[in-house]
Amino acid sequence: MRNPFSSLAAGIYRKIKPITGKKRDPKIYKALSQLHPLENAEELYDNFQIRKLAFIFMILTIGIVSAICLHLCSRMEGKMAEGAWLVRNEKGVGDYRIILRAETENWSREIPFLVEERELTKEEDDALKEELCRTLPDIIKNENTDLSHVTGDLNLVSAVSGYPYGLIWSSGDSGKINANGQINRGDIGKEGEKISLSVTVTGGRERTVFTYEVFLLPEKLGEEDRFFKALEEIVLQEDADGKSRKQIVLPERLLGKSIVWKEVKQDSGIFLFFLFLLGSLFVGRGMESDLGKSCKERNRQLITAYPGFVSKLSLYLSAGLTVRRAFLRMRADYVKWQEQEKERGKKPWKKRRKVKQGEEFYLLKEMEISCYQLENGVMEEQVYQDFGRRCGEMRYRRLSFLLAVQLKQGNDQLLMLLAKEADDAQEDRKNLARKAGEEASTKLLFPMMLMLALVMLLVLAPAYLGFGSI
Repeated sequence: MRNPFSSLAAGIYRKIKPITGKKRDPKIYKALSQLHPLENAEELYDNFQIRKLAFIFMILTIGIVSAICLHLCSRMEGKMAEGAWLVRNEKGVGDYRIILRAETENWSREIPFLVEERELTKEEDDALKEELCRTLPDIIKNENTDLSHVTGDLNLVSAVSGYPYGLIWSSGDSGKINANGQINRGDIGKEGEKISLSVTVTGGRERTVFTYEVFLLPEKLGEEDRFFKALEEIVLQEDADGKSRKQIVLPERLLGKSIVWKEVKQDSGIFLFFLFLLGSLFVGRGMESDLGKSCKERNRQLITAYPGFVSKLSLYLSAGLTVRRAFLRMRADYVKWQEQEKERGKKPWKKRRKVKQGEEFYLLKEMEISCYQLENGVMEEQVYQDFGRRCGEMRYRRLSFLLAVQLKQGNDQLLMLLAKEADDAQEDRKNLARKAGEEASTKLLFPMMLMLALVMLLVLAPAYLGFGSI
């Protein structure tokens, strides 16, 4: 599928290319030249940069559109009507959370608030079992040591996971603890105060009330904290008194200070845009990384094919062929192989590169270039030197030097040197295979450790759980 931004990327690239001049990344240019030796390197480099630019434009466009949509959705989700009104959802629609900002002449603070759905009727049912009664103190104590030393707010949950009950909390007439577990310590003395906290369990067949003794310790609050605690209590009281009303009226004055209410809308569109911007940069780096991996694969194939290449070259030279004729004969063998593959209904290497490449694919491509140079009258010495330079590997450079030297000094010692070179190359190939095997075993070490941990867990878990029955 063609990238829809390819035309735009190509136009922008052609406009900025004259400005930047002929500057290009030498690593990318070299990698493309090695991977596609028969094609125009300049054109390959331009196409690679255009393709990378098109992917970046596509990701940035998706990010911008997503950020704008998210921003518009956050603006359309406002639950606060004109003035100080909060609109309740109808029964069955569900509750929603809102962040309110209360502003006075001197202070400003955000208050998170849960607006419950409008209740039409009240149903009270079923009881809490003794197991839940024993579990609740550890849950509601929150960050306090226990219920006998309460210095912070409580965690008055409305339900406990695993129990199909609803919980309604009450502190009686004292009003020291609200429905959210927040504690009003304004009138608590230095020695603390003991109150009774009751919970009504609903949702079952019976209705049961349990009572816990809670000892509240005093807390020192500043003027600002006391103001906003009183404000939150008023809002919560208004919410409790108007469960059946469609609106919640927010106070406009408190303790002689006027309050301006604003809804804090959560807009993460900018974050989403920067996330896509970062992703587009990673795409560009990823394309360059894939190019580097392809070059490493090419070098690995060249090293793997080197022993067979030297042996075959030595065989042809032993049969009386010159190096020039040996190169041309190897190219002819490759063409013959391609024709045989076509007759069998298979595609040649060039068209099945994405599926599986032969180990001699890149080597034969370099040989094709050398054969074209020989047929077009290029000096043999220059052809062999270019062959070693294009392959890049030290083994091929050394071989090209030997082939160039034999043109001047004869090939009396060439066969012996090639035989020694073939033996050394075969030994290097064995070392390379041994190294690949060691790397494979190292990569398997982590999965084996995970499997061992899983087996140990399966063995030890039943034994650990069985200690309770002893």
